[in-house]
Amino acid sequence: MRNLQELIITGFLLAGFLVPFHLCAAQTSAKNIFGETKQEQEARMKWWTEARFGMFIHWGLYALPARHEWVKNRERIPDNEYQKYFELFNPDLYNPVEWARAAKKAGMKYVVITSKHHEGFCLFDSKYTDYKATNTPYGKDLLKPFVKAFRDEGLKVGFYYSLIDWHHPEYPVDSRHPMRDNKEFREQEKNRDITKYQEYLHNQVREILTMFGKIDCLFLDFSFPGEDGKGREDWQSVKLLKMIRQIQPDIIVNDRLDLLDVPGGWDFRTPEQFKPREWIQMEGKRVPWETCQTFSGSWGYHRDEATWKSVNQLLELLIDTVSKGGNLLLNVGPTARGTFDSRALERLDGIGEWMRVNGRSIRLYAGTG
Repeated sequence: MRNLQELIITGFLLAGFLVPFHLCAAQTSAKNIFGETKQEQEARMKWWTEARFGMFIHWGLYALPARHEWVKNRERIPDNEYQKYFELFNPDLYNPVEWARAAKKAGMKYVVITSKHHEGFCLFDSKYTDYKATNTPYGKDLLKPFVKAFRDEGLKVGFYYSLIDWHHPEYPVDSRHPMRDNKEFREQEKNRDITKYQEYLHNQVREILTMFGKIDCLFLDFSFPGEDGKGREDWQSVKLLKMIRQIQPDIIVNDRLDLLDVPGGWDFRTPEQFKPREWIQMEGKRVPWETCQTFSGSWGYHRDEATWKSVNQLLELLIDTVSKGGNLLLNVGPTARGTFDSRALERLDGIGEWMRVNGRSIRLYAGTG
């Protein structure tokens, strides 16, 4: 039965739904702002295009309240109240080797983890802030063993880094900030200096690209230009991206720096919690894309979330995504003690069982098994 299922899926993929990107996009010798041609970009992205399936990990202080990674925003929690989670953070059961093995067993080929989310808390030992894992009761850098564990299992390693920071004292309050509706706070903090925050942002991105060896993928999140928002000028996006490319020339970077109109300003599109009905296009041409999706309705650990997708639903999502030329980045939100939720493990096991027999159909056109 499984062999028949694989043949059906393989036929579906080969029927023209999944065509290599280099056969779809118009070939051009024109170079982007980094002096790179389209062919050179495709060569740099080859491993990612062939991988098709990766693990996203959202982990931070929000795992303690266990009710969504935007809990600080949604509940308008000020820094002094949110501080208790920092003072209690101690993931005593954290074992990244188990995480890596679960990802590999599920048939995933790469991983992206939140080095810092919007709350501003860093999983790594940054020299530019005290708001980091090494200053919590846990007392250790969480990313170093993580990177080693996943590399040891043969997975590519990527970092998520939030352009937004609700904790930094120079990050100007905006429409996404937890204190956005507090007029007194806004008035009190109206002189925050975005240029000082830019320096902090660039320094930390430099850190995560120099502290852990070769980094394969960088997921920067996110821009919201316009009134009471932030975009490329606030992040100094072009300058930031040039630094990234200089430090890690082979890295693949997503599309959330507000540089969609800049040649070379992004490598792939990122529809979030959304299943495209066809191959993503820009100016009438197919482009590389990756949909990031959750097992449930939350990225961070949410104890009481009840809308978990079944194994069959997740497999359908994977197959449908790949059939339209995309990658699936499927998210796990670890608990505050550093374990994967049993519901996530159950689904990863189910996906892995299917991928063990049918996985080559997901990557067949790229010549991988």
